[in-house]
This record gives sequence, structure tokens and C-alpha cells, in this order.
Amino acid sequence: IIMNTHGFITVKQQIVEMTVQYGDQLHAMWMHIFEPKTCDEFLLRLRDHVETFYMDLLTESQEKQQTILGEIARLRTEASGLKELLHKSTDIYERPNDSPLVIQQSELNKSIERLREELASRRAEISELLQQQTQLCEELDEVPLSLSEDPLPPPEEMDAFRDHLAKLRDQRVERLKEMDQLRDSIRINMKTLEPVPITDSEIHLLCQDNHSTKQEVLKQLRDTQKKYAHQVQELHEQIDTMRQKIEVLWTRLPDTDESAKRRVRDAKAYTQGTFDVLLKELLRCQAIRSKNMRTYIEQLRAEIKVWWDLTLKSPEERRLFTAYFADSDSEDILELHELELDGLKDFYKSNKKLFELYAHRAELWTRIEALEAKANDPNRFNNRGGQLLKEEKDRKAISAKLPKIEQQIMDLVSVYVSQANTPFLVFGEDIRKSMALDWEQLRQPKQQPSVGKKQELSVTVNKIIPRLEPLKLKLQKKETSSSLRKTPRNPANANS
Repeated sequence: IIMNTHGFITVKQQIVEMTVQYGDQLHAMWMHIFEPKTCDEFLLRLRDHVETFYMDLLTESQEKQQTILGEIARLRTEASGLKELLHKSTDIYERPNDSPLVIQQSELNKSIERLREELASRRAEISELLQQQTQLCEELDEVPLSLSEDPLPPPEEMDAFRDHLAKLRDQRVERLKEMDQLRDSIRINMKTLEPVPITDSEIHLLCQDNHSTKQEVLKQLRDTQKKYAHQVQELHEQIDTMRQKIEVLWTRLPDTDESAKRRVRDAKAYTQGTFDVLLKELLRCQAIRSKNMRTYIEQLRAEIKVWWDLTLKSPEERRLFTAYFADSDSEDILELHELELDGLKDFYKSNKKLFELYAHRAELWTRIEALEAKANDPNRFNNRGGQLLKEEKDRKAISAKLPKIEQQIMDLVSVYVSQANTPFLVFGEDIRKSMALDWEQLRQPKQQPSVGKKQELSVTVNKIIPRLEPLKLKLQKKETSSSLRKTPRNPANANS
């Protein structure tokens, strides 16, 4: 320190001497060149330059000092973070009053290096704890809980980790409880399905002395419970299906065995016993049906005719069901009729809204055709009174309703076509084409077009269907009267 002080004094004297020497030379030169006033100005400038030079040096030194202080602060912050991670209160290096900043920086680096080594040691300890947990979890057949090694977990997380181990023990108790419940459910379902064949593995699985809590055992129990629950559900569905079939057969068969009906109606529980009772009655009714095959088939044909009418089937579509016109009476013919009837019912129920809209549209279309006929009547102005005004109001009301109904129809048809990948037919014709033809024919002159005109009209309609607005359904008057209002008495007329 003494040598540093002596060196500073020497250099300081040298700087002062250089300043005096160069100052004198500059002043003498300026006096020789300039007027006194200008020399004074230059001296003031020289003073300012010297002051600026020292200020710049001072600023640079202050910045360097701040840089080192910042690094020291950063090191102290890192040290504080490491202490926090390590949950330590050890003091770090504190510099003496006369210690240079660079010395403090170096000593701090050494202190932090020791903390870093301790941090690595702690992480190695956590790794060992995780290995111990892995072993424990393997015994419980559970997924281990993660424990962070970087950054180190705080004390709360370590406590939570210990709580997790306690929860694993509780989970074992809950798993045993679930397994007992699954075993009870399996036994109940097996009793419902009695007699049920059981394997040796299932006997071992259902044994109360089997206390294994492995995931594999739990999965087997869940799968077994699911299997028998599914069988019970199937039993429920089979009982419901048989009961429905029996009810239908009772309505169609001439035989009325009240005792048999009572046995069926008293069998309400969903058990194997109920299944056996219903199966016996179903077989009995089917045997009676076989003896009265002709009558039963005729009843089915009458129902099919009704559903053909409801689903607006054309004569050509009806003739596709050739079994309807067969003379033979056999189980195959009977089954084909039942399948046809079920298919018609499903088709109608699936598109009930569309058929209802079609019927409503048909009524409105009939009315608008009647109004057009009256409008084209040469004598429409004779003695009509307020009838003309009423007809005009009806026309406006129908014109307001039709576009909305047609739009709903087209929306439903679009959904149907996208799902079924086939056109929706009414009387054997694409409903969209039929509605388009209705409008084209309504716009034609009153006289009937020639055959060539009709063909040209059909081609034109096919081109404009995608952009026609509004679109309407075609209603054939003969089909309407038979389809929507009447049920034929004679099934032989089904192809008319």
C-alpha cells in the first residue's frame, strides 16, 4: 500500500509538470499567433478539454466499478439462491473495508463453487431416494411420483412426497375394497345367469383369500365383472325382445291361452328363469304360427301394404319384394315378410319428420292447384262476390308457407342423402326432381305439352335441380288418396 501511494505521488507530479510544460508552450505559441483576447479564449478551451478528459476517465472508471459491483451482486444473488435451494443459512464471503473489488469477486467465486458442489451432492441424495421409491412402487404395482432434482424440491415438496407414500398405503386399502365390490358384483351376475360355467382361474380370482393388489389382478376382476355385466345386459335385451315378439304374436294368433299369458306377465324379473318362461311361450306361439302360416302371412301383407302407403312406395318398388306375391307358405317367406315389415317401420320412423312435411306440402300443393284452376276459369268473375278476395288471401298464405316447408324438406333430404348415399324417393322418383317438375308444370300454359316437350322439360329440370328455389314435392293424386288416407282391406291390391 505504501508503494502504491508513493507511485501515485510520483505520477501525479509528472502529470502536473507535463501540464505546466505543455501549457506554457501552447500559451507562448498562441500569444505569438493571436490577439490576447483570443489567447484567453483558447486557454479557457484548453482548461475545458483537460476537464473533459479527466471526466471521461472518471466516468469510465466508475462504469468499470459498477460492472464489478454488478458481478459481485450477481454472485451474491446466485449464492443466496443456492443457499435457498440447499435450505442453508451459512454466511458467504464478506470483504474487508480495504479489500479491492476484484479480490471480493474472486473470493465470492470460490465460496459459490463450494455451494455448487454441495448442490450436486444433494441431487445425488434425491436420486437415491427416488430409487428407493421405485422399489416400493414396484411392490405396490403403481407409478412412482416424480421428485425434481433440478431445482431441488423445497421442504414442503419433500413432505408431500412422504405424504404420497402414505397415500400409496391408503390406495392399497381402497384397491382391496374395490376388488371385494367387484367380486360381489360378479357373484350376483353369475347368480342371475345361473347355471354359469366357471374356470379354475375365475375360481382363484374370486377367492376371498386372494389379497394380491397387483394391477393385473385388478384388471382381471374388472374385465370379468364387465363380461358378466354385459351378459346380464344381453339377457335383459333378449327378454325385452322376446316379450315384444310374444306380444305381437298374441295379437295375430287365434289362440288365446290365458294361463300362458299369465305366466309371461308374472315373469317380470330379469333372470334366467324369466328367459326360460318367455322362450317357452315364444316357441309355443311360433309353433301355432307355423300351423296357421297362411293367415299369419296375410296379416303381415296387410300391414306391409299399410307401411308401403305410409312410406310412399311406387308400384315398381313394391313389386321388388317378390315374396309378397308368392303363393307358397313357408318359414322363409314368413321371415322375409317380417324383415320387410321391420325395415319399412324403421325407415318411416327414421324419416318421420320428412314424411310429415311431405304430407303437409301435398295438402298445400293441392290447394294451390285448385286456386290456379279457378284463376284460369273464364267465368271466374261471374257472381263471385268476396270469393276472389278470399282466394287471393289463400294464395298469399300458401306462397308464404310453401318455401319454408320446402326448405325444411330439402335440409332433411340432404342429410338423408349424405348418410344413405342414395336419393330419397317418393313414388319411385327423386323427391327433388319431383318437386322441381311440379313447379315447372305449374308454370307451363294450361294445355298439355307434347311428348317431346315433356322430355325436354325433364332434361331442363335435371339441370336446374341444384339451384332451384323454392322446390316442392310432387304429389300424385291417386297415390295421395290411397297412401295418406286409406288402408286397403284386401292385401292382394298391394301392387296397385
